[in-house]
Amino acid sequence: MLREIIKNLDPVVIEKANRKFGITRILKKYDGKPVYIKDVDGFEVVGNLCSRDTLSKIFNVDKKNFIFFMLKAMENEKNAKLNINNNLKNKYNVLPPEKLNEFPIPIYYEKDAGAYITSGVVIAYDEDFGYNLSIHRILVKEDHLVIRMVEQRHLHFLYNKALEEKGYLDIAIVMGVHPAVLLAGATSGDITFNELKFASALLGGEMDVFEIDNGLLVPEAEIIIQGKILREMDDEGPFVDITGTYDIVRKQPIIRVEKIYSKEKPIIHALLPGGIEHKTLMGMPQEPRILKGVRNTIPTVKNVILTEGGCCWLHAVIQIDKRTEGDGKNAILAAFASHPSLKHVVVVDDDINIFDINDVEYAIATRVQGDKDIIVIPGAKGSSLDPSSDLKNKLTAKVGIDATMSLIKGREHFERAKIPEE
Repeated sequence: MLREIIKNLDPVVIEKANRKFGITRILKKYDGKPVYIKDVDGFEVVGNLCSRDTLSKIFNVDKKNFIFFMLKAMENEKNAKLNINNNLKNKYNVLPPEKLNEFPIPIYYEKDAGAYITSGVVIAYDEDFGYNLSIHRILVKEDHLVIRMVEQRHLHFLYNKALEEKGYLDIAIVMGVHPAVLLAGATSGDITFNELKFASALLGGEMDVFEIDNGLLVPEAEIIIQGKILREMDDEGPFVDITGTYDIVRKQPIIRVEKIYSKEKPIIHALLPGGIEHKTLMGMPQEPRILKGVRNTIPTVKNVILTEGGCCWLHAVIQIDKRTEGDGKNAILAAFASHPSLKHVVVVDDDINIFDINDVEYAIATRVQGDKDIIVIPGAKGSSLDPSSDLKNKLTAKVGIDATMSLIKGREHFERAKIPEE
């Protein structure tokens, strides 16, 4: 599966690399361009699989319309099918936990605490709320793993619930999966949103799964780790996050690995921390949420993008068909409510190409008066990923820029010159 995907993406082919910093150097050099490394300690490694361009190619959807493709799949989540095909289990060798250290899990940056699993999708199940898929950085230690779980997110909630009920949470970590599963793992709905079915919806409404020995259903992957998240804690970090800066050391839960399911010649997917793939997977699933939130206030919203320069997390550009004065400012407030980690947002008219940052800057240059069109919200809850914020209290100043044409002044005042067709 993964082999076919990377082949169709026409990757950069590298003969050999080291797992310690060597993979990082290659992925950074070709950031945004798919890479296939033939040999890392005897294994094949791929990276830079998911960008706007590659996802558009994989799913055969224009990148400007990808947000609407995801919205449709979200709406079809409950109707999507999971076909249980336990014959898939025959593709795997079952390995003991200590074999995990033989896989070339990369050490990415100089100050990292160790080797990290970055492309693993964590699968959990709860009788009350169903299946949950999520992506977390996971530190590999000699005889256990340490998972960074953001407090108040769904996996953290299910983990605490399971601790009260039985003292641990059964999980599977699937590595080397179809990008539909990665997108699903990066998407947040409400607690009842079934990300496993959402992955199926992204694939057209059907997806094969099979049952592993702890009872969890999993999609096909190159490697599947079966384990338990325990009550015990260990140090996790430092590690590079989406902004390319180091996150702090925290006490985080330990994962006890029970067994590993591995294909005969598994391909390792190395997801570069702070790279375009990391940013794309974090940001793109948030865009439909922002669009829906803004649409409740401004029905004429056209599109939304979380920009790469803003780490696909902290900066958004929102395109609207402005009908009344004040629409831009209402869109700003709705965007902040829809994506609480958002720090800066720019609202533009529908003649501005939000995928061209120069066009967005043009709108700011020609349609903004700072004393009237810039909103500053001090002391708001922000993102822990922003190194400039008050990290202790998780507070930040949020800025909204209404870069839409003034209807009071008149659209003709802002008309852009056009060249007639021959």
